[in-house]
Amino acid sequence: MRQSTIATLALAVSSLVGCAAPVEDEAPQEVSGQEFKLTLAECGAQQDECFRKNPLFGLFTCPAQYAQCTATASNGLPAEVSSAVADAAACTSKAVRCRAAAGSPAALLACTTDEAECVAEIVGVDLPDVVEGTAECVEGAVSCIDDARRATDLAGCAESLAGCAVDQVKEVLPPEVGEAIDAVSACQVALETCISRAETATALAECSEDGAGCVASGLGVTLPDVPVSEVVACTEKATSCTLDASSIREVRECATGLSACAADIVGSVDVPAELTCEQKWTACLTKNPFNFLQCGADLNSCRD
Repeated sequence: MRQSTIATLALAVSSLVGCAAPVEDEAPQEVSGQEFKLTLAECGAQQDECFRKNPLFGLFTCPAQYAQCTATASNGLPAEVSSAVADAAACTSKAVRCRAAAGSPAALLACTTDEAECVAEIVGVDLPDVVEGTAECVEGAVSCIDDARRATDLAGCAESLAGCAVDQVKEVLPPEVGEAIDAVSACQVALETCISRAETATALAECSEDGAGCVASGLGVTLPDVPVSEVVACTEKATSCTLDASSIREVRECATGLSACAADIVGSVDVPAELTCEQKWTACLTKNPFNFLQCGADLNSCRD
């Protein structure tokens, strides 16, 4: 899970905005019997619609949307999926070279660890400590990415990889540690899934609130009554801490760290005013780069 400033988010939006759904008056071409290629004409129509509905922000985002759409039109896959497939292939290729040069079991495990982290970064999940059995999880995740046809398919790959990796590490750790890792990993996957499905700024805020509460509950910590946005960094740190834990003592330290982090926020945070329409638009589009038109509609409604 990642955070950055609003300025960085806005720049990321301009380079990540994807294509909207195909217009109905064009007959799409089938891909693999299930997916559809967007035609260049459809991409042009979408760009025109984008400028019409968003005359101000469209100057920055519509050209990027069109570029992403034309990339999709070339192979019938969303650019995000095409990029993930290529990146996964690179992870695998690097791992093959690593194993060929490995001269010990420890070196082989290091190759698996690097590959697991490489693939996990593609689908946006943090993994617990890598063990020997994790290699099968990574292989399955790469196959899942190769078979993906939609951006939402990648979320399923993330869920499968995280669940498999947790199951593997639970076999070599004390039960209490495995349960804690299982709990926070499930929170992480649920948060990513929630974000991928959210269509409004309000829904995104609810995702963050639920995610923070989930991690705190998994570690037996009660969060203070402060804006959720202020404790997100605390729960993210606690999640990473727990996934790296190998003893019940370390799990307790993660819980203590979360409590201390949240306590430091109490009394030192001014409750922010309600987000402006532009700030809500930025948050919506950053979390939903392939749902530009809905975010634009939310912006117009907010201004009305």
